[in-house]
Amino acid sequence: MHTAHKTIALARYGEKKEELESELGGGEIRFSDFCDKYLEWAWSSKPASALREQQRLRKIQDFFQGLEIVYLDDITSYHIEQLKAHLKKQGLSKATINRYLQILRGLFYKAIDWEVYNKPNPLKKIRFYREESPVESLSPEDMQKILYAARAISEKPGSKLQALFHDLVMFALNTGMRKSEILNLTWDGVKGDTVSIRGKGERGRTVPLNLRAKAIIIRQPRKDSYIFDIPNRHQPDLFRRTIIRIRKETGINFHFHLLRHYFVSVLLEKGVDITTIGDIVGHSRKMTSLLYSHTNKERKRKAVKLLDLAGEEEYY
Repeated sequence: MHTAHKTIALARYGEKKEELESELGGGEIRFSDFCDKYLEWAWSSKPASALREQQRLRKIQDFFQGLEIVYLDDITSYHIEQLKAHLKKQGLSKATINRYLQILRGLFYKAIDWEVYNKPNPLKKIRFYREESPVESLSPEDMQKILYAARAISEKPGSKLQALFHDLVMFALNTGMRKSEILNLTWDGVKGDTVSIRGKGERGRTVPLNLRAKAIIIRQPRKDSYIFDIPNRHQPDLFRRTIIRIRKETGINFHFHLLRHYFVSVLLEKGVDITTIGDIVGHSRKMTSLLYSHTNKERKRKAVKLLDLAGEEEYY
């Protein structure tokens, strides 16, 4: 983290601590009150995910209220295991349950950061579900179908999002950026042939722009600070109707994140090393899995090909 960002973050923590102590009187903090304060922070610091966190925190609050838990300090690892079992009984997937637990873990870490909770994070003792999701990929033929459908949608749009959808798809294909990163791009982040962004987990990185990506940016009108003029950009299901339409028209189980995977696959096939690709797209557990699954496959293929070069006498 840059020194300036660290200084700002520390100042915010100090302000938040003073604010909480003032508003909550320095006594025991109600879980519901702290959820409100956490969401205030989330809306200002990570608006793209704040609504989803708000919806899930509401369900968590309802569950703890049913257990007659009032205060933040009263929540133990045992209660969180009960929450985990409750969510499983509701039929939620392992991945979705993990997202609920991640939100709660982040909330407790914020309480520790703001010095209003002086115990170890109770989520430390909770085992998250192992997510065995295979790395999905698109073929060049799939990609052509998706691009054709995206262009058709943008030529006869039903919304501003749909009018820009082909540009958004092409931009993702040429930068490897996440959907949220593209939607949150601002004009002041563009510096010549690069764009500076805040990625997942507030990690900053610089993404190079090729000619196609740069052309897409240049043709966008400057209406506000954001490059892509899309209302309700932080709405969680903003893309849902358009994605469903793409799936119907192509017969492909498409979701926007596959464009990022395709970007990585193409670069790997062209011989770009995984360190460079990782620096462009940002490092995450899923992306590392994708990079190494491709690399291992190619390494195995080359290994067995070495046998083709051996003389027959080596086998006998």
